[in-house]
Amino acid sequence: MKKDQVNEALISLTKSAFSAVPFAGGMLNEIAFDYRSRLKQNRLNHFIQLLSEFFTSQSDFDVDSLKTEEFSDLFESVVRRVLQTKSKEKHARFRDVLAEQAFHPNAEIDSAELYLDLIGSLDELAIRILCAHRVFLRAYDEIDPKRKKILDQLEKIGREVNDLRRDSSKNKAAINRLLASIKKNEEIKEAYDADLLRLQKFRDADFYQLSESEYLYYKQTLYSKGLLIDKGLGTYDSRSFYYMWITEFGLKFLEFITGNRHDSAG
Repeated sequence: MKKDQVNEALISLTKSAFSAVPFAGGMLNEIAFDYRSRLKQNRLNHFIQLLSEFFTSQSDFDVDSLKTEEFSDLFESVVRRVLQTKSKEKHARFRDVLAEQAFHPNAEIDSAELYLDLIGSLDELAIRILCAHRVFLRAYDEIDPKRKKILDQLEKIGREVNDLRRDSSKNKAAINRLLASIKKNEEIKEAYDADLLRLQKFRDADFYQLSESEYLYYKQTLYSKGLLIDKGLGTYDSRSFYYMWITEFGLKFLEFITGNRHDSAG
């Protein structure tokens, strides 16, 4: 695909985005296209360059996907926010959102405005912390059912041992087999416990090279935006804002900004 095709499509979308702004479209067009030395123009140029480089690097990309109504609406929302931030990291986030929509044009974007506002208000470390909570949740959801199965098995075997011990003289061999099974299952449970404990490192400030107060600030910020909840709140001997879990809203937000990519991309 030729680069000029992509650039033409992106410039057309940008002009359309500015023209759609009531009462200010003419002024914004003037700022964006006549005074190239201005700050907002530099931000826009950088962003369009990011998009152009990405799309032209994709061998299977169809430029017509940039012309869909959904992409156009999302593009307008993104451009407004690009002009408001100098952060190149946020520009890259906005690019990734548009790229995801271009490759998956049927993706759900009903909450796009809310998610884009979150990108604008959260720095990269906050998103990294949120991603770490998603990594834990996925690992926990994989380990916990297996651990519960082992616990159920231990409870069942324990009942069988108690039943046999009522007449242990006749069931010594059977009891020994069950005790051996208990030991084996306890070892498996301990391994799962160790895995969960190892995963808990993400809950500590040192994991992010932050002080305790800095990490608390990030957790409280994510909590205030409904992205994390405090599952330890109200439980016995639990520190506030320690046992934080990602919410369904938090998962949807990360899905919106990372698409099908892994958490390491966050």
